[in-house]
Amino acid sequence: MKPIAWYDPSNGMVSTDQDCPLFTPLGQVWGLYLKQEWVGLTNEEKEKFKGDWISTNIHYANISELMDVIEQTLKEKNT
Repeated sequence: MKPIAWYDPSNGMVSTDQDCPLFTPLGQVWGLYLKQEWVGLTNEEKEKFKGDWISTNIHYANISELMDVIEQTLKEKNT
C-alpha cells in the first residue's frame, strides 16, 4: 500500500510530495496511509478449506500447513 501523503514531525508539515521543499532538510518524513477495512474469508472459502481438509484428494500434511494456506489467502485479500 502506498502512502497518500507525507508528514514531517520536526515541523508539522504535511504534503502529498515526499520531496516537498517545506520539509526540514535531512529530516525524517513519515508516510500517511488510509485505514483499510479488514477483508475476511467468505463462507464459500471457509467451506472450501474445510472440504480440502477432509477430502482425500487434497491433503495437508498437518494443521500447520492448512493454517499457512489460509494465512496466505488472507494476506492476498488484504494487500
